Amino acid sequence: MYVNKNKKILSILLAGFMILSAGCQSQSKNSQIETTAPAVEIQAELGKEAEYGGMKLTVLSAEDPEIIMEQSGKMAVFFQVQINNSTDETIPANWLNNFALAVDGTEYDSDVCCTIPVMKKLYDFYGIDAMNEEIPAGQSATGYIACEADKDFQELAFHYIPKTTDRASMITVTVTKDQLEKAEKKS
Repeated sequence: MYVNKNKKILSILLAGFMILSAGCQSQSKNSQIETTAPAVEIQAELGKEAEYGGMKLTVLSAEDPEIIMEQSGKMAVFFQVQINNSTDETIPANWLNNFALAVDGTEYDSDVCCTIPVMKKLYDFYGIDAMNEEIPAGQSATGYIACEADKDFQELAFHYIPKTTDRASMITVTVTKDQLEKAEKKS
């Protein structure tokens, strides 16, 4: 008799814990708060500094090297950028992860517009690699990003994405075709 009584008590206790546990889970699910921050897009002008999240971007120039890409038939465009890191941590500034382009309103990820062949053209033209930096806190870096754009474009929106964990927030510099400078090959 004594064993059966203990089993009953144990069963009642386990059932009670399960009910309480289910109630706590239900309570916590209902009380969760959405913490997704809205996307932020900072508009900037060519040659002017813009800031987002402690990162400052200046697109120093947008250049036309008069190169047509063999595979895509698109033109190469070189962007000279300066990035100042006013955060307290080292941040990456990488041509593949931190930049993108919109051509006449159509958005392209970096793997489509900042391709390896156009980066090779940048190297062939200037003898430098595309920006791939780790910028320490309080420091800055200057470099180039090369992109492919339709030859007959009217407007480019060059995007710098400071935080790769928030790809929707960015600094955007809009460039029209008449703002492109002729790139001068350095000897």
